Parts: sequence; structure tokens; C-alpha cells
Amino acid sequence: MHCRANEAYEAYRARGVMKDGRRFGAPPTPYRPPGTPQGKVNVTDPDSRNVKTPRGYMQGYNAQAVCNENQIVVAAEINADSPDFGHLDPMVSAAERELAGAGVAEAPAVVVADAGYWHHDHMDALASRGIRVLIPPDAGKRKGARPGWDGGRYAFMRRVLATDLGKQLYGSARRQSSRCSRTPSSTAASTASYAAAEPPAGPNGG
Repeated sequence: MHCRANEAYEAYRARGVMKDGRRFGAPPTPYRPPGTPQGKVNVTDPDSRNVKTPRGYMQGYNAQAVCNENQIVVAAEINADSPDFGHLDPMVSAAERELAGAGVAEAPAVVVADAGYWHHDHMDALASRGIRVLIPPDAGKRKGARPGWDGGRYAFMRRVLATDLGKQLYGSARRQSSRCSRTPSSTAASTASYAAAEPPAGPNGG
């Protein structure tokens, strides 16, 4: 019975129609891969990535560096991540290791970085090591505060940066980073600017 069914199917198939009179569809076209892969492939630097920059996307890396107040590069790292978020503590830790290796016992007292480095856990980790952090919660091009970024540590940091010493430290770091690169900058300057503002109420600062 099964053999006869197969024979009948093959007979209909040979005529190009099914048992109910409908025509068979065309057989699927087998996939043939192109001779040259589509897209862009960097054959000379496969570890690089298409990273976002202020001038658009480019194939390359995100270079991170830590400079002191004298524009001396203390530590430098390269990664393929577009954002600076998540690199604050690793870069400061790298600077601490380099300083210790060079026999410098004095640890950074203040770390100044751009808004892209704002990271609650990293800022808390540095504070637990006695390092003050100056990072604006708002990017320079933004008008007003980010939605939901009010009160707590956000307001505290804005008050600190509004003091004369806060403006001086952050302005100096910005001038240094424009020469060094777009990086966090550590400095051993005084932390008196923190005395001009009340600390945030809780560990998370809202």
C-alpha cells in the first residue's frame, strides 16, 4: 500500500500537479555564499571595533588615560568600548598601581572626570579609598538636568562644582584633558571645595 502511494505521488509529481489538481511550486533555490563576504572587515587590526566618536563612527579604539596636575600621563589603557561609562574605577586603579610601582606613596586625593564617567558604584568605591570625585552629572552640551537626575548626590555634585575651587579644579582638568585626550584626570589638589556643600543624605544619593 505504501509503495503504491509513493508511485502515485511520483506520477503526479512528474506531471507537475498534485492529486487535487494544484500545481507544485518551484523547488527552492539553494543558498550559494558570495565569493566576497558582505560588510567591512579590518584585516590589519581585527581587534578594533566600530566605535562612536564626537565626529561619528570610526574603526578604532577608545583610549583612556589618567594625567596628574602637571599633565603627566600616569596610566593609559585601550579598549573597544564606545562609552566611557564603566572605566572610572579601573583607570584610577591602574593609576594607583603605576604610582605604587614607581615608589610613589601618596595616593590621588581628587579625581576629576567628564560626565561620561558618572558611575555610582565606581564613585562609591573611590570614596571608600579616601579619594574625592568631581564629575558633573550633566554633559556640557545638555541644557538643564537629565530627567530623574535631581536631588541626592546629583544636587550635591552640582553645588560642589559651583564653588570657586570646584570650578578651578574641573576647569583645569578640562584644559589638561584637551591636550592629553578625552580622559579622567587625577590630581592631588585640596578637597576644600567639599566643605562648601552638604553631603548627600544616603549612600546612593537618590
